[in-house]
Amino acid sequence: MQLDMHYYGVYAIARLAGLIPKAAKTIATASQYVDDSLKNNSLDHKKSGAKMIPIATAHHTASIRNVDRNDQRYIWVPFHFLPGNVGKTFTERLVCRKDSDLAKAMKNHHMGFADKPFALELMGITAHVYADTFAHFGFSGVSSRRNRVKSDDIEMLDVSDKTKDYWEKKQPEFFEEYGEQGGLWKNIKRALASSGAEMLSGALGHGAVLTYPDQPYLHWRFKYENLGGEYSDRPANEYDRHNMDDYLSACRVLYGMFRDFAGLRSDYCDNNGPIDFSLELEQDLKEILALEEGKSGRSAAWRNAVKGNKLYRGEDIPTYDQAEWDNDRDRFPKIDNAAEATESSVYRFYQAASLHQHYVLRELLPAQGLVVI
Repeated sequence: MQLDMHYYGVYAIARLAGLIPKAAKTIATASQYVDDSLKNNSLDHKKSGAKMIPIATAHHTASIRNVDRNDQRYIWVPFHFLPGNVGKTFTERLVCRKDSDLAKAMKNHHMGFADKPFALELMGITAHVYADTFAHFGFSGVSSRRNRVKSDDIEMLDVSDKTKDYWEKKQPEFFEEYGEQGGLWKNIKRALASSGAEMLSGALGHGAVLTYPDQPYLHWRFKYENLGGEYSDRPANEYDRHNMDDYLSACRVLYGMFRDFAGLRSDYCDNNGPIDFSLELEQDLKEILALEEGKSGRSAAWRNAVKGNKLYRGEDIPTYDQAEWDNDRDRFPKIDNAAEATESSVYRFYQAASLHQHYVLRELLPAQGLVVI
């Protein structure tokens, strides 16, 4: 998923669930910031000697750190491809599954921190990870042959000629830049020519299918490259995906989660209460999800639907502002009192991200026999 869903969609759904605008904004910003928190360089407070160490929750697409097997397990597994724990082999169980039992366990665990100062930021991280299970299922957050697909067999269905032409042009350009399985970048190949052969033999995440899982309107089909033998456990060699149905399911799940959170934090509840997730509301959401636009166009569609009283009474969804949190982080060395940083949302995001990362990798997965780190 991208900005349109992780921020604008999450904001709207949080408001539909009865949360006040301030809470919805913090949750939605944290949700999108999972894709934008790229730095982990320590920051030193000049006056006191205090230190802030950010938590990286993503990497840029072409970052060489993506092929570091350890980094994949610390970043992509807990924050973007939560393992579904379905199957027999370790690599099969690492594959992300939508609305999995582990995703539900993660949500229930994190709800137990609703009384903490970082509760809103933790809800945003939870929303990002949970929502991604509805888009990233079928792929894992490690370089794996299980993620490899037959690039010639990727096809789009039921889209306009304009959209089809765009993706037919985009696909070869993407593979020319990043390699046929996505994430196998030319510059990385050169840098790791002598030692990275094994690392580069598998695809990372859904790079082999471009950003097709991130397009809510898309109906598409693909085939995995590796079949039979150790991969004979695959349920089918061809996958037919209706993204809109999966995204609508994600909206329902997030709505329910935010309703539960509102029940624990009355101070974040809107006096007007929640709006029922009715069939009429579903239809309005479908109209947004079905829009064949880029993430900017889809973000505008969320904003216009809210402003036009289509989802709930009209308001302007605040524009996503990554710089606000980045600036709060970067000014840490110069603030008068280092303790003031703990009141900022970006610091609370790092608290929440650290808790989430530890819980998933050191508690949730090991309890299922999945020793990832």
